[in-house]
Amino acid sequence: MGAGKDAVGADSGMSRLTVESLRTITVFKPLSDPAFADLSQRCVLRHHDPDELIIGHTDQTLDVYFLLGGLARVSIYSADGQRVGFRDLTAGAIFGELSAIDGKPRSASVECVDPCSVVTMRREHFLDALGKYPAFSIAVACHLTAQIRSLTTRVFEYSTLAVRNRVRLELLRLLDAAPENGSAGLLTQVPTHAEIASRISTHREAVSREVAWLEHNKYILKEGRNLRIVDPAALRALVDEDWG
Repeated sequence: MGAGKDAVGADSGMSRLTVESLRTITVFKPLSDPAFADLSQRCVLRHHDPDELIIGHTDQTLDVYFLLGGLARVSIYSADGQRVGFRDLTAGAIFGELSAIDGKPRSASVECVDPCSVVTMRREHFLDALGKYPAFSIAVACHLTAQIRSLTTRVFEYSTLAVRNRVRLELLRLLDAAPENGSAGLLTQVPTHAEIASRISTHREAVSREVAWLEHNKYILKEGRNLRIVDPAALRALVDEDWG
């Protein structure tokens, strides 16, 4: 697992900007100022390079991580090297909490796509915070609930939808997650066809065929490295029509 670089503990001068960024993460927002000051002193900032592994699948480490900046990817690799993707992590994400809670090995790998700034909290501090600060506990519980709901939706889609509609829904999910241009239908960070395939349990060729069909029928437009969904409602209607 990559060790990261430029490790700086809060008690060793973690910058005010970093502390302020930590405050914007969902699980820290409801904390009182004294509670937040206590927890921020228990955090360490590290910087990771692209392609660096933050967490390895089945690792025995138990720290919890908060992503302040960059893009990381959650996945598992099969014995023959096939990648199964689960989700992308952007600024504000929390990860590693499952092993911190149950003490078991990591359930997936987390790898940097872009340079990442990550704040780390040791397991004992995380568990202490869960017991000491109810607002923190509830925020973590809400985060876990959202993950369960997302996984439930994915399993339902795998069981009921053809590949073409899983591709369409993944494009709509990417649009929903787009931080700035989503309302205009523009995707500026478009995963490769292989990456989309790994997320929706299919193969790259099937994704390429569907993307070509959507482009031919003017549902999407390629704009350089970007992708524009011309009419998200119309794309959603395609899914609903087949689903219905």
